[in-house]
Amino acid sequence: MRIAILVLAMLSSSAFAQTVSVYGATGRSPETWHGHVDIQALNIEYAHAISPRTEIGFVLTPMSILQPRSWFGDDYGDGDERVQALGGSLLIRRHFNRDSNLVHFELEAGTGPMWARKAVPASTSRFNFMSQGGAAVVLMPNARMPIVAGYRFQHISNGGYAPRNPGLNVSSLVLGIRWRR
Repeated sequence: MRIAILVLAMLSSSAFAQTVSVYGATGRSPETWHGHVDIQALNIEYAHAISPRTEIGFVLTPMSILQPRSWFGDDYGDGDERVQALGGSLLIRRHFNRDSNLVHFELEAGTGPMWARKAVPASTSRFNFMSQGGAAVVLMPNARMPIVAGYRFQHISNGGYAPRNPGLNVSSLVLGIRWRR
C-alpha cells in the first residue's frame, strides 16, 4: 500500500517531466508444436521521470492476436482465429546518451496482467501475465514530439494459473511518438 501511494505521489508531482507515448508494435512468436502467434498492438503509455535518466510509467496495450484455433496448431485443419486482448503494465525506462540533440538510447522493462476474449494460446487461459524488455532509439530527443523506434521482447504466460502453461515468446518491432508536457 505504501508503494502504491509513493508511485501515485511521484506520478502526480510536477518536479520532473511527464510524457505520453503512443506506439504501434507488430510481432511474432517462434513456431512451436502448437503453432505460432502474430500480434499487433497499440501501446498507450503515461510515464513520469523519477530522475533525469529514469522514468516509471503505466502502459495500456490493446492487442489483436492471430493464433491457431486449436491446441494442436493446424494439424487437423482448424485454421487460425483472431483474439482481442488488453494488457496493463508497470514500466521502468532508463535513458542513455541524454545530452545528444540528435539521438539517444533507452532500455525498458515492464510487467503486468493481460486479459483476452479467448484463451491465449488456445486451450490454456484467458488471463495471462505479460513481461517485456526492450531497447529503442529516440530521434530528436529534445523536440516536443520525438520519434521512437525499437525492439521489444515479450513473454506471455499464465504463470501456472491454468493446467496448461506453454507461454509465448514474441519479438516485436515498435514505432511511435512521444509527447512531452
